[in-house]
Amino acid sequence: MTTLPVNCTDIRKSLDFYGRILGFKQLQTVDCGEFDITYFALAGRLRLELFDYHNKTVHPPGGKRCGLRHLAFQVKDVAAHEQALKAEGVQITLSTCDLPNLGARVLLFQDPDGVDDRIL
Repeated sequence: MTTLPVNCTDIRKSLDFYGRILGFKQLQTVDCGEFDITYFALAGRLRLELFDYHNKTVHPPGGKRCGLRHLAFQVKDVAAHEQALKAEGVQITLSTCDLPNLGARVLLFQDPDGVDDRIL
């Protein structure tokens, strides 16, 4: 199984974003003492892990923000997803467009912690 870990600053916003807005199925939450991990099922054997450090700011050595550069999700209708995300107040960082060099139609948006998400 492959997992995608994301550190969250506001777990409620992140749970709502990945569950209600993006429609991923929330699985279990595991109490790890100083932090909790909530799992979401993605395609195949892929899992999203949301890390909740209970309102503590988490930075790796060097002071850079934790998290992923971006997550990518494949959908059938990119433009329809853009409209649905806008209706939810999600910040769009690149509107639906074609990237001929990649052979893809894409949309970029941000999760509640500023992680860039991409729809292809």
